[in-house]
Amino acid sequence: MVIKKEQFISDQKVGNLVETTFVVSEKQIKKKKNGEDYCTVTLQDSSGTVEGVLWTEVFQGAGVFLEGDLVEIKGILKEYKGSRQLIINSLVKMKKDADQDLSDYIKSTSKDIDSMFEEVLGYIDSLENKHLKELLDIFMDDEKFARDYRTSTAAVRYHHAYQGGLLEHSLNVIKICDMLAGIYDNVNRDLLLAGAILHDVGKIREYSSGVNMKMTNRGRLLGHITIGYGWVLEKIGQIKGFPKDLADRLLHIILSHHGHLEYGSPKRPKILEAFIVYHADHLDGDIGGFNIILENSNSENEWSEYARNFERPVYIKQLDLEEEEESLDAGDLNGHDHNRSRNKDSGPSPKDMGQDGLFK
Repeated sequence: MVIKKEQFISDQKVGNLVETTFVVSEKQIKKKKNGEDYCTVTLQDSSGTVEGVLWTEVFQGAGVFLEGDLVEIKGILKEYKGSRQLIINSLVKMKKDADQDLSDYIKSTSKDIDSMFEEVLGYIDSLENKHLKELLDIFMDDEKFARDYRTSTAAVRYHHAYQGGLLEHSLNVIKICDMLAGIYDNVNRDLLLAGAILHDVGKIREYSSGVNMKMTNRGRLLGHITIGYGWVLEKIGQIKGFPKDLADRLLHIILSHHGHLEYGSPKRPKILEAFIVYHADHLDGDIGGFNIILENSNSENEWSEYARNFERPVYIKQLDLEEEEESLDAGDLNGHDHNRSRNKDSGPSPKDMGQDGLFK
């Protein structure tokens, strides 16, 4: 039976009764203090994701369902620790139908994939180094690679975690790098842009595609940095006369683009172009992650719940200049009146602070 989806999670508000179908993207069985099992799930449709919980009786009555299954649920959307949570009252696994349109369950970039890919090809055409251009052409002329580069996700959760996310993220990094190449001296633009285009290609093999995007076994064992390094090295080997120093520098960009050993990079950036790719990648990832928090948080809250990727809650209240309740005067901006001497209420003095800059 082909199921028509009518409710999407992005349209739902806290307190709504939700009766619709989702794909189960994550499932975890947990135990309450009394030893009883309950289940938490991440449910997805094309508009986004929502965390859900099946308490013991509901979980026991739901039967067997797995990650990637299409399920019909009934529940109430509530708020928990600043985020929406679906309290599920019933869950039924749906039978697979070959004619079922799954586009309603796959979140995709809001940007035009064809246009973004053409922009990437335009940057490749702008390169002057024949070796780098040939390398990138080998990748992009491969139909399967080009398709995967266009449609793969850049992550499972934290940023650009949707179909086309890898392309969107890569293009953003390319644009940031190109801008910085025009600002700073001593930057090899061709090397920089080639590194930006290829820095995350390993994610094509790190994550599975389709309705249930998740990390592959290969991704768990090797990671996208190692996978991407090997892939680019393999293609370089197909090009006669590719300069060794150029190859080393390009591969170094891929290996170092997470910046720190503890974040998965086996090498820290040691050339200018690697520094730029690292910072561009980090910046775009953080902005993408912040936007996910904005999309998934209750718009009535001022602060998000604790964000693991930022290791802090973040301020999510939107700026509304028409509803300013108070304004700053010169005294507020300066922090104190220059015509008065410091007193005990005028703020901490240097002696009130430790060597690390924190208040004692």
